[in-house]
Amino acid sequence: MNSSSLPQKTSIVKTFAPGWFASVMGTAVIVVALFVFQSVFPFAKALETFFLFASILLFLVLIVPWTLRWFMYPADVRHDLNHPVSAAFFPTMPISMLIVGIALEKVGAGFLPEDLLWTILQILWVIGSAGILIFALTILNTFFHKSEVQWETSTLGWLIPPVSTLLVPVLGISLSIHFQGTTWGAVNLITSLIFTGFGSLLFIFVMSLVFIRYIFHPIPPAHLAPTMWVGIAPTSILTIVVLKFAKPLALFFQAAPEIEQTLNFLSKPLAVMLWGFALFWLWLALIVTLGVHQKSSIPFALSWWAFVFPVGAFVVSTGVLFQAIPLAFFQWIGLSALTFLLILWLVVASNTLIGVWHGSIFTPHAPAKR
Repeated sequence: MNSSSLPQKTSIVKTFAPGWFASVMGTAVIVVALFVFQSVFPFAKALETFFLFASILLFLVLIVPWTLRWFMYPADVRHDLNHPVSAAFFPTMPISMLIVGIALEKVGAGFLPEDLLWTILQILWVIGSAGILIFALTILNTFFHKSEVQWETSTLGWLIPPVSTLLVPVLGISLSIHFQGTTWGAVNLITSLIFTGFGSLLFIFVMSLVFIRYIFHPIPPAHLAPTMWVGIAPTSILTIVVLKFAKPLALFFQAAPEIEQTLNFLSKPLAVMLWGFALFWLWLALIVTLGVHQKSSIPFALSWWAFVFPVGAFVVSTGVLFQAIPLAFFQWIGLSALTFLLILWLVVASNTLIGVWHGSIFTPHAPAKR
């Protein structure tokens, strides 16, 4: 391949899709997925190290064109922020900061001094949470003022801005326990509770809206079929959150041991119910995607990374649930999903590298109807 077939650097920056950071999310979540099953999955610790450093390197590479685009091509950024499809993927950048932080929390102690590790995690949490909130408010406000948005432009990718708030407590709860008794401990916990409220209700609102679209209107184009899988993530994340909240809530509110035991008890059936919806949506997404593929082959696109993170979130939630309720059923489902996740990542990552090499992945799809 000669160099003339490659896009120029400026054109890569100009057309740099806001969803590129979904690749960081999909890579970093594997670290956590391996961690929750590391006692039973072969070579888990070695793989954790590989995926952790791969996700950090990927973030550092992608942040350069992502940032440059805001300064070099502000009109293109504004266009994407106003587009009913591409706008939803802007929060993947701050989300990836939180996912990398969660991965570092699990395995970073082997590489960093404890004080430095928790300082880095706190910084990532603050910046990531602020970015998620800013994008969620900006994108929702923009959509509220766009009367010309058509039903056909909606996909489950619309869940990303509001439901990304649910990731804030996943890391925030761990930080609240580590900094318990300090101002930062209180800030981490209260902020995590607030963001859980944001995400839980907005998930219901947006999911209902897009659910109606899927029933009464044609499903999205084939290259957007992977966005169907985004619906797996919200209740997978909520499963993790409800199982993690009992201890920090008891510590913060100085609850009696009996209260903490009650919270722990109630969190388990609630977690199973939330996880059950994620399992159902995983099956449904697989059936719908196979149906789309039978009618029209799904071309590889950056949107394929939407397959990876939701499955990773499901694996993590299954592992956390198995730790709380040690039934072989959860372990079997989790290990099967983890194997599927690793194969999925390999397929999507290799196709992404091929697309980068040929330059095809930098060519935007035809704009969706507004």
